[in-house]
Amino acid sequence: MKNPILFTVLLALFCAANLHAQDKLSWKKHVKLAEQLFEKAQYADAGEHYRAAWKQKTKKQELIYKAGECFYTIRDYRNAVDCWKNVKDENNTYPLIGLRYARSLKQNGEYEAASSELVSFLGKYQGSDKVTVTQIVQNELRGCELAAQLAVNGGDKTATIEHLSSNVNTPETEFAPFPFGDEALYYSSTMGKRAGIYRSLKVGGEWGKSTPIENFPVIENDHFCNGSLSPDASRFYFTICKSVENWGGLTTQCEIYVTRRVGKTWTAPERLPDYVNEAGVSTTHPFVVHDNNTEILYFSSNRNGGNGGMDIWYSTRELNSNANDFTLPINAGSRINTIGDEITPYYNQVEGTLYFASNGQVSIGGFDVFKANGARSRWDKAENVGTPINSSADDFFFIKTTSGKSGFVVSNRTFGMEKITTTNEDIFEVLYNKPSKQWVARGEVYSKSSKEVLPEAEVALYEMDGSGQRRFISKIKTNNGAYEFLVEPSKRYSLEAMIDGYYPSNYEFDTNDYVNFDDFGAPIFLEPYYNTVHDEPVAMKEDTNITGQKVAMKETMPPAAHKNEAPKKEEVLPEPAIAKEEAVKAKPAEPKKVEKTTAAPASTGTVYKIQIIALSSFNPNQSRYSKVKDIARIDTEFITDRKLYRVMLADYNSIEEAQADLDKVKGMKDFSDAFIVEYKDGERVKTY
Repeated sequence: MKNPILFTVLLALFCAANLHAQDKLSWKKHVKLAEQLFEKAQYADAGEHYRAAWKQKTKKQELIYKAGECFYTIRDYRNAVDCWKNVKDENNTYPLIGLRYARSLKQNGEYEAASSELVSFLGKYQGSDKVTVTQIVQNELRGCELAAQLAVNGGDKTATIEHLSSNVNTPETEFAPFPFGDEALYYSSTMGKRAGIYRSLKVGGEWGKSTPIENFPVIENDHFCNGSLSPDASRFYFTICKSVENWGGLTTQCEIYVTRRVGKTWTAPERLPDYVNEAGVSTTHPFVVHDNNTEILYFSSNRNGGNGGMDIWYSTRELNSNANDFTLPINAGSRINTIGDEITPYYNQVEGTLYFASNGQVSIGGFDVFKANGARSRWDKAENVGTPINSSADDFFFIKTTSGKSGFVVSNRTFGMEKITTTNEDIFEVLYNKPSKQWVARGEVYSKSSKEVLPEAEVALYEMDGSGQRRFISKIKTNNGAYEFLVEPSKRYSLEAMIDGYYPSNYEFDTNDYVNFDDFGAPIFLEPYYNTVHDEPVAMKEDTNITGQKVAMKETMPPAAHKNEAPKKEEVLPEPAIAKEEAVKAKPAEPKKVEKTTAAPASTGTVYKIQIIALSSFNPNQSRYSKVKDIARIDTEFITDRKLYRVMLADYNSIEEAQADLDKVKGMKDFSDAFIVEYKDGERVKTY
């Protein structure tokens, strides 16, 4: 919001004028208007008309009760308190109104008043469900006590909260953030009057203007939201929700769907089986992780067999199957789920921790974010993550970036003059302070043949989980050949160095010995395509890293070279002509425009391709290509003067899209040296 103070003044003037106009109506006309607005789900205006009618007929308590009901529905706690204070003791007429009034005080941050009202309500309540109600009230009282403790002791001092700008947050509802690396954020919003998925990119430290998600299948009429990308970026899970006039969060019935990546596009959405999307209930908030050869789908649902309300469930499938053959869902268990609602699961595989939101655990507001170590249905006791992530309002959809340097949470809290109401959710960024002690991975990148520093090499850092899967953290261009990354203790990492004219090289290390060392990493040597110093490929070599530890340097083997044999004259680029169907494992530079013919469709602007191989003849029916045909379109370029085919997967609109498929392709034996190429108006301009 560019001028929140001006907005507040204008809003106040508008409300004053509106109320003045309302004073001219009879109480019956107010009631009629309220009923009509309520039917249209315009609860704020309906509440105002019910309250205006009650002010003329104060003996009609149902009017002020209905006004409070409207405000409570949209989580306008202040107005709900103002209305329900007039009927808070009428539990026989309005069941549990005393409890709901106390909860409204609590979510308005009035903890002392809330505690007093909770005790008063429980002392008077004589309903047949008193045992259950007593459990609920005691939980709420413990939540008020926790809020008081946090106010004295403070919350997580390593974290701060920032409200994202109007480039992301709007007067509508923003929710379900899903970061891709540290520079891209996918999320859901109702800014288009129905929920959809959008993307924002960080440029110069600021989140840019959001745009609809690219190349996504068209979803007519209904809401689509709550996205989760599989770790290998091949499948995208999301929900399609029943279309209503207004987005209702948990009141909108949803089902989980999946779409699969094919190149830069996505397949038509497939609904998960009936035993996952149980009829007549809401199944939503998917989050997917991989564990060895198994895909685990966590989600929330109010399906049969739960502990009450919405629960966290999980289902699995084998990764070697392309079908949606998930197992029957299993409840995550009573350490996670309560008689209340548990929603928005996010599993951090590096930490081995499930983060979720609950209003049935001990919370300082309504929904709070909790965490529990474990997996599937085996968990430690859930722990409230405290402030500043949690507030007196509703807080959910917590998720961290892959680097762990930041995260996101969705909240309807007020926040200075940037957010002045609790009636809509916005996305907040969680920024983690640097620890007092820092650990670094540093070293230099050298040419193996000349032993000279390679001043402009690119080095990427990946974090590795227990199953050996890599998670991209960051990439830099070296400063005079030197790289340096901040790393964290007790983790395993992989460094990958690359530069045009050389084979990429990987180095893996762990930071388990962080007590004795704060420097990790090693010199990384890259083998040139044409080795003028060594006649034979260099095998695995033992080297010494900065800490003095002996390490194995993993190096890609170049093709065998014949002694004193110079490259043929026509081989301008480092892609030597070789025997039929023999791969050239090379990453070419493009010093000048070459004569070529291409089978690719004509394109304008900037696109990206993945070069998977280069060879002297191309047979598309070879079995090696069957593995990549489902990933993207196969393009070829024939370099005329060198009689060489380049085989590529195309096209991608961004490096992030190409990188997601590159990691998958490089895991295949035949294409382990694949790399990304940038094209502009059909011409090859840069390799990555």
